[in-house]
Amino acid sequence: MTEKLSETVIVRAVAEHAAQRITRKIVRALQQCKETTSGDGTGLETVWDEICVQVQYEESFAWGAYDDTVRSLLAAYVAELPKHEREALWLQTDQGSDWDCEEPEERDDYPVFNDDIVNYLAHEYVYAKAGRWSNRRIEAFLDQSSMRD
Repeated sequence: MTEKLSETVIVRAVAEHAAQRITRKIVRALQQCKETTSGDGTGLETVWDEICVQVQYEESFAWGAYDDTVRSLLAAYVAELPKHEREALWLQTDQGSDWDCEEPEERDDYPVFNDDIVNYLAHEYVYAKAGRWSNRRIEAFLDQSSMRD
């Protein structure tokens, strides 16, 4: 079997590795944060629990604060990335895809923006993971919430 070298596959793999690593760091940081807004009676113990519930069920009044927290953590991790990982991640964003489709002579020389990467990681990785995450506390909360509806 002959393998073909592909720049696209390589860039995507670098981006995926970086995105997964950052997502694990975000989840760990949010699991360590016990400053929740839902109250003691909910059974939710961490900010990560609350984010998962809000992604899977409905956003609370505090969603903006949680989203700001996630984006602030992401921005800090993205700022620390090596240049090649930042660029690989940016090329996965809608903006990166649009740039890649432009004629080379019409492209901006260096259009990489950390905010584009943060938005991409928030939606495609962190909140996607929150939508799939479960534990006994989240399950109990969601079961109680569905009984009230």
